Amino acid sequence: MIIVRLRGGLGNQLFQYAAGKSLAMHHNTELKFDTYTYKSHPYRKFQLHHFLIDDPVAEEKEINSLIGNNKVLRYINKRYNTLLNSKKVFIQPHYHFYQNFFNLPSPLYLSGYWQSEKYFLPVKKQIQEKVIPRLSFSEENRTLVSRMQSGNSVSLHIRRGDYTSNSRYADFFGVVEDAYYERAMDRIYAEVENPEFYVFSDDIEWSKKKYDSFSNFTFIDHNQGDNSYWDMVLMSNCKHNIIANSTFSWWGAWLNQNPGKKVVAPKKWFNQEYFSGPDPVYKDRHYNTGDLIPSGWLTL
Repeated sequence: MIIVRLRGGLGNQLFQYAAGKSLAMHHNTELKFDTYTYKSHPYRKFQLHHFLIDDPVAEEKEINSLIGNNKVLRYINKRYNTLLNSKKVFIQPHYHFYQNFFNLPSPLYLSGYWQSEKYFLPVKKQIQEKVIPRLSFSEENRTLVSRMQSGNSVSLHIRRGDYTSNSRYADFFGVVEDAYYERAMDRIYAEVENPEFYVFSDDIEWSKKKYDSFSNFTFIDHNQGDNSYWDMVLMSNCKHNIIANSTFSWWGAWLNQNPGKKVVAPKKWFNQEYFSGPDPVYKDRHYNTGDLIPSGWLTL
């Protein structure tokens, strides 16, 4: 049994699910989720149930069998992503791909973000077959998909939200500069005939003001709240993708199965390469993003 700790938004949850599923399949065992984070989180929610992902949530006794039932240690793990040495627990040591991942044992409690397709490339097809919406398309989304498939559609994702409102996030993650989008669109115009851009953003009003003068831009603003995952689904149905420094649009592009797709990603993913805050996610505070962007994607 592999139990993977889930945290963060949908993009992060998908990375954690995919890595955990990959390791579970490697060991021919079951995958289960620890959803503790979402019991009291002010705005993040468990979202994998929107897809055909049917792996169960682990019972408390199953989690305790791996990480123990000591409340102090459990709190330390949830807060600081660290535990005492244990052969039943593995904490991701750094941001880039962990080379011995597939040598990890089972049963195991897996904690980390796992932001590289290298963790689940061996089961890429199986993952893509599960990340399909459980519900049918709304009429509006179905109409958009039809348009996207009939033309040279390009998703363009602008991530702002807590990257601008939260000073700590703004310092570390940072918002992608306007110059990146200009270079990305220039590259698309050079390689794609008559592109049609579909803009997705967590600050769609700002995006409209920024690009409202562009005649070939469509702004997607109707998938709100619990339905926001449909924006990722729509991104994956575009023929090409311009992503932000966001796991949400990373997955929109990765799920795009157009064999001739062109994906543009920012070369500078984080505003800083060294995390100097008090609560490091990884023991190695240096963020090496060399394994984040799949081969074949263009970075600018």
